[in-house]
Amino acid sequence: MQEITRITLDTDMDLVLVHKRTMKLGELAGLSLASQTTFATAASEVARHVIEYGHNAVLILGIRADIKDSEKFLIAKVLDRNINLTEKINENLVYAKRLVDHFTLDRTDKSIEITLEFRIPGAHKIIGSRIEQWISSFSVEQPVSPYDEIKRKNKQLQELAEKLKASETQYRDVTNALPLIIFSVNQEGELLYANSWLKTLTGYEATELNENKWKPVLREQEFTFAWENWWQHVTEGTSFKRELELKNILTGDFIWHLVTVMPVTDETGEVTYWTGSIVDIHAQKVMEQTLRDNKELKEMKLLLEEKVGELNRSNQELEQFAYAASHDLQEPLRKIVYYSDYLNKHYSEQIDERGKLYFGNMMSASQRMTQLIHDLLNFSRIYRENLHLVKTDLNALATEAMNDLDLAIKTKHAQIEVSQLPVISVYPMQMRQLFQNLLSNAIKFSDEKRAPCVKVYAEANGKDVQLIFEDNGVGFEEKYLDKMFSLFQRLHSREKYAGTGIGLAICKKIADLHNGTITASSQPGNGAKFILTLPSVA
Repeated sequence: MQEITRITLDTDMDLVLVHKRTMKLGELAGLSLASQTTFATAASEVARHVIEYGHNAVLILGIRADIKDSEKFLIAKVLDRNINLTEKINENLVYAKRLVDHFTLDRTDKSIEITLEFRIPGAHKIIGSRIEQWISSFSVEQPVSPYDEIKRKNKQLQELAEKLKASETQYRDVTNALPLIIFSVNQEGELLYANSWLKTLTGYEATELNENKWKPVLREQEFTFAWENWWQHVTEGTSFKRELELKNILTGDFIWHLVTVMPVTDETGEVTYWTGSIVDIHAQKVMEQTLRDNKELKEMKLLLEEKVGELNRSNQELEQFAYAASHDLQEPLRKIVYYSDYLNKHYSEQIDERGKLYFGNMMSASQRMTQLIHDLLNFSRIYRENLHLVKTDLNALATEAMNDLDLAIKTKHAQIEVSQLPVISVYPMQMRQLFQNLLSNAIKFSDEKRAPCVKVYAEANGKDVQLIFEDNGVGFEEKYLDKMFSLFQRLHSREKYAGTGIGLAICKKIADLHNGTITASSQPGNGAKFILTLPSVA
């Protein structure tokens, strides 16, 4: 295996780094977004397991390219010094094993090694120079989160501190420049040194906290337990991490912090003093509490940690759009339609033929605009929040969609054949919308020389289910496939086929919502086949 990058696994916040860097490696290797997410989820599940049960763990990301030219694998290897880790096999490892092509767990006298292998499609395109570029891109990678930046700086600081023991002034200048508390204490828990952030946060100098034993800045119920925890680790001589709340002098609020303390030993191995850091993790704790309060969001925690910023921005934009569409667009448009219709009914005799033509064009444009706003609102409402997966008979959804399209089916004498479809977990309302959009398109884009014939059937594809919508319509050129599922993309003129160009974009968004994919194949004049791939256990 050729190593690309590595991540030390200390706290749950390292799961964010694992997910982002695994996703980035998958993207560099050319994996699809779904495959990137699958690989990243598997690596995150193993990382979560060793953070909870392991000791001094590290995740190594790399590529195995030494087997044969036609096959290469992305590798996620976890090394852990807890030799009893295999006694803690749980659902995290079982789930990770199902997501990758190869899963191995090896145990030695000193460590445990867990290896995940994920096959790279089109691996023949990956050459040595590209792998070197991958390594370089990770070596110059910017911090992916405030925690990552703090962790890197804290590590740099610890290394620098060993070299600067004789220079207290320089050490103080460096530590004061970091946005966290750096301190050292003796065996009795008395502060030997603390940077300026201690006074900034608590309002107390180190000497004052030594006198009052930190009592003014700890919750009353935490005070005794915090010191018992300290004495326990002093006796054992082991490093430790602890989350606790410290009172902020400026606001009076208790803010969550992560305290990390480790012993410093002399040449004989005796502990001479302890050094550590206190990092503000209040934002992360608030987010974790929010996740626990919402069952749906808790199940999606891994994806949310990666997407939370993007989703917040996206949801805000969608809310703004929905408001604008509901109030700023629809109301004036209704007035245009109303007055146009009124003028046409009551003053048509006073208008010449050209004026009537203009009125007709204006009313037609208003109707298209109304439909466009309606479709955009439907598109903006498709997201996971407050949705729940329901085990659903897809045959029932197909029947409901055909009932909604009954008039169009009868008008074009369409024949729709639905073979036996499976029962899987989906978001029913959204999946019904997808069925209706695909069937509606098949009827709309039919050949004038023959009645529409649509076949809907399912096929198994490994761990996935494929739903296939096959028609005998006008078809399309596959060179336009990449654009078909984007907003406002039309392959046919509006004069010949009505529509807004949003229907297939809605289908793609619904497929993404179910962690699935949608694609199509066709030739002009020979019909089209739309293929929806969904996890068999959504």
